[in-house]
Amino acid sequence: MDIKHGLEKLGLNKNETNVYLALLHIGLTSAGAIIKKTKLHRVLVYAALDHLIDLRLASFVYRNNRKHFQASDPSALLDQVNIQVHIAQAIVPELKHLQKQASENLEVKILYGHNGFTTNLEQLVKIAAKRDKALRIVGGAQADYFYDAIGDWYEDYLGLLKKYRVQKLQISPDTNSKAFKEKFAREKNTQLKTLKHGLGSPTLTRITPEMVSIEIYTKEIVIIQIYNEAVAQGYLDYFDLLWRQAKRYRPKVSQ
Repeated sequence: MDIKHGLEKLGLNKNETNVYLALLHIGLTSAGAIIKKTKLHRVLVYAALDHLIDLRLASFVYRNNRKHFQASDPSALLDQVNIQVHIAQAIVPELKHLQKQASENLEVKILYGHNGFTTNLEQLVKIAAKRDKALRIVGGAQADYFYDAIGDWYEDYLGLLKKYRVQKLQISPDTNSKAFKEKFAREKNTQLKTLKHGLGSPTLTRITPEMVSIEIYTKEIVIIQIYNEAVAQGYLDYFDLLWRQAKRYRPKVSQ
């Protein structure tokens, strides 16, 4: 491995690397000789020397009331790595604890009506946009339930998906109308698959890696939002299982 590249991998910046190598070549020397060899500005050289001394990679002595610098034993690099390993070993358990707490945090919200419905869709699209650019949808609700609930906001929904470049992956009952399947499957960035059995409940579940929403189509639509990555992962696994079993619906080619 190239020595300079190796030193930078160990955490030294370019100036510190050049100054340290200069010290190794020259031996005990004044700052002036280092400036001349590295062709760095004196301010940069002194800053590098200060940091190398902090890392115990360099030291200094006074000669004739002037500071002279020298490189320490290069094995000090191993000492620095060992210190970092010990620090990492000390803090990793706490970091894992914080990660576990995050996975256990669970927030549930309930939204109602048209405004809650559109708010939920907007949130889902934005979450999907910053994760894997996919919004997964599964459920037994018939197409007219969804279109009645979304109303005139449907075009806004499509525009939102286009703006954030989010793909829709939907699993629907095979009993959904042909008109819906043709319309849905022709939308850009959309894949539709169907199942003959197992999607009897009049709900739609929309899944992202951070949040899952369950739409319950009653007289007034009710949306249950579940914010929890562990729960969301469980739904993603469930979706993937159904996706492998479902049959891809392809729209008929126009004559």
